[in-house]
Amino acid sequence: MTRPRRLTNWPLAACLGLISLCSAAQTPSDCHPAPENVAELVQIRPRFHTVKGPLAPFDPCHKSVQLKVPSRWNGSPLPTKPPLVIIAHGGGGLGMLERNLAAALHKHDIATLVFDAYHLNGFYQGYPFWGSQATNESRQRMIYKATLGAYEWALTQSDKIDNRAIFLQGVSNGAAVVANLASVVSPEHVRAVVPEGLPGMGIGLPDTVAVPVRLIFGKLDNYGGKHQEDWMWLRQESCRVNRPPSREIPSGNAQLCNGRDHPTDLTEKPIDWMQRLKMKGADIDIWFYDHAAHGIFQGPIDRKMLTYGADHTTFSWTGSDPSAKEKMAADLVRLIQTLRPQQ
Repeated sequence: MTRPRRLTNWPLAACLGLISLCSAAQTPSDCHPAPENVAELVQIRPRFHTVKGPLAPFDPCHKSVQLKVPSRWNGSPLPTKPPLVIIAHGGGGLGMLERNLAAALHKHDIATLVFDAYHLNGFYQGYPFWGSQATNESRQRMIYKATLGAYEWALTQSDKIDNRAIFLQGVSNGAAVVANLASVVSPEHVRAVVPEGLPGMGIGLPDTVAVPVRLIFGKLDNYGGKHQEDWMWLRQESCRVNRPPSREIPSGNAQLCNGRDHPTDLTEKPIDWMQRLKMKGADIDIWFYDHAAHGIFQGPIDRKMLTYGADHTTFSWTGSDPSAKEKMAADLVRLIQTLRPQQ
């Protein structure tokens, strides 16, 4: 076992700018720092790892946590409490993609909550490690626990945000997380879930959803693909890559598709999962974007290759043209404005 070097958590988040409030205002009783024995990295093959052991809870006092609440130019509150978008980061950890999306939402008086699930667990290896040297299931489990905790904490922040108008958005591994959370959140508080670049493997996908779901894919999204047109929404992998079910994750298609059960079968395509739930009456749909790959707010389109572990090289196109970012932001704002309850 390899225990990574841990850094001392800052007890409070830093507040930036006059137009935002942030989680630094939490009292010590609100803090939930990770215990010393939390989560360990285990190498399962050269340059590839999983995570074992208890996972850290969401800690609103952690330095990676930022609740940004728009205000007037002089710092006074808006006339009405804003809706909140909780952004679950992708497999590489919290980065520019999530911050770019949050900034786009702030322009429309929408509050955002971001955090780094890996940092919450004391892991600080950065994107080069987490983006290519850890299993999907281990990354998704950490992000799932952190995002669920973030949602539960957001329910207590009714003095800052409209907690009847919460939206969950997640990218890549974060998309798998929010898709599963769509099965367990309260429709009285969460109005929609928006998974972007949804993979079909890791912790699996739920059998039911309790709130509207809008899948987002760039039409050039081949992230992790074996060939250039191995599109994410049509992707299937061996069931071996799925983690066997646990009590922490909602019941879903990993129940009979994992390393123990039917390991030689293939995972369900994300688009087939969507159609299956739609046939059962779920409010679920898919939005495609031209001139966009994986992680639309990552930056300009980058047509690169990525090596997982020591020798598994894949197509991994990311980013988008400005037109796709503008359209996605407009679609998200319209969804939020349409589904949020009247104040």
